[in-house]
Amino acid sequence: MSKEIYFVDDDKNFLHAMKLIMRKTSFKTKTFSDPLEMLSEIEIGWQGVVVTDINMPLIDGFEVLSRLKQLDEGIPVIVLTGNGEVENVLKALRAGAYDFLEKPLSKEYLITSANRALERRQLTIENKTLRQKINKSSGPKEFIGQSASMIRLKDTLKTVALSDASVMLIGETGAGKEVISNYIHQCSDRTSKKFTAINCGAIPENLMDSELFGHEVGAFTGATSARKGKFEECNGGTLFLDEVNSMPMSMQVKLLRFLEERVIEKVGSNKLIPLDVRIIAASQAPLKELVEKGDFREDLYYRLNVIPVKIPALRERPDDIPLLFNHFLFQFCTQYKRDLSEASPQIISKLIAYNWPGNVRELRNVAERYVITGTLAENLNEPNNPQATQVDSQFSSSDGLPIGDRVGQFEKHLIEEELKKQNGSVVNTCASLGTPRKTLYDKMKKYDIKPADYKNG
Repeated sequence: MSKEIYFVDDDKNFLHAMKLIMRKTSFKTKTFSDPLEMLSEIEIGWQGVVVTDINMPLIDGFEVLSRLKQLDEGIPVIVLTGNGEVENVLKALRAGAYDFLEKPLSKEYLITSANRALERRQLTIENKTLRQKINKSSGPKEFIGQSASMIRLKDTLKTVALSDASVMLIGETGAGKEVISNYIHQCSDRTSKKFTAINCGAIPENLMDSELFGHEVGAFTGATSARKGKFEECNGGTLFLDEVNSMPMSMQVKLLRFLEERVIEKVGSNKLIPLDVRIIAASQAPLKELVEKGDFREDLYYRLNVIPVKIPALRERPDDIPLLFNHFLFQFCTQYKRDLSEASPQIISKLIAYNWPGNVRELRNVAERYVITGTLAENLNEPNNPQATQVDSQFSSSDGLPIGDRVGQFEKHLIEEELKKQNGSVVNTCASLGTPRKTLYDKMKKYDIKPADYKNG
């Protein structure tokens, strides 16, 4: 992808300076003193980034932002502001600006922000393209993972999918066993038929027979009509039995019979129904150990374990964590209609350092929380530092104040102290506090904090 950046400003000296600054970078730079000329050059799907001033005589930066969003909502726009223009920053961010830069510009931050904007643009285009391909194609839906172990796993699964043999998925809770089983189904000749996932541990024992194999009218009290079970509904397709270790012995016998004879018998019927269903199973507990304890049938174990497939835990493939987390961020930003956010290097470092006992499912939950609240789970955050503890102690004992006011005092003090340390730099304050920039500007407006008041000299 060519890296294009367009600067829009009525100050021609500024535009000339931008050309000089960007000359030794990898960006292809164009400058415009007329925003309408810039807008006429951009088409839907353009993969560059626009940097625009807000205060311009012909049309202002807000109008530039609005027209770009109408043309292609995914085009990243960085707005230029004067020092302390909190209202303008908030208005631009709410209108969909990717970022803002304060004049005079920091070359390092300009390049960093532009690169991140382009990465987000590329991610948005790739996700849109992928979704279009998935909607148009009957091929397999890919699961996320570019680590060496996941590439090997994909190759294995494509080979496994070519047969109808039973598969035993071996992996920790939350590692993605249902996604993997669905991928096998999508890669197989059964892809046009139904894929069904059943959690055996979630079905009451007295209902499991009917749930899996169906029943006839009058088979038991309340059976006023015949019912197809999951096996029959899934005829020609693939049935995933998760937590198969929790299946009672009576059901193990019926499952073994199906695997040996490929027939089922409904509750309340003596009629055998032939079916063509591929079985993929998974177990939380090691089935071999359950067999040795007498809690699982040995003959069923060998019938299910024809092709064992090991799924790596998330902590064993840390290279996939940033990719997965940003994928979930995109998913939840879309779901909750939030501005597309990107995890900072600090956030990614915390995610990679974590052990992930809940694997991909836990990571997905963390991403959803991050999109909704802007914070990570407590167990992913670093312990409070001594300064924060001291400040917390200072305000937690404020006599007579409601708890909301105490929190406000504490929050205001933290922002002010950090702005002092960062010489009024909002960018550095955001990074230090781990706070999204829009959130920080909302807080500064709430507490009437002006960054310019904290600049030394």
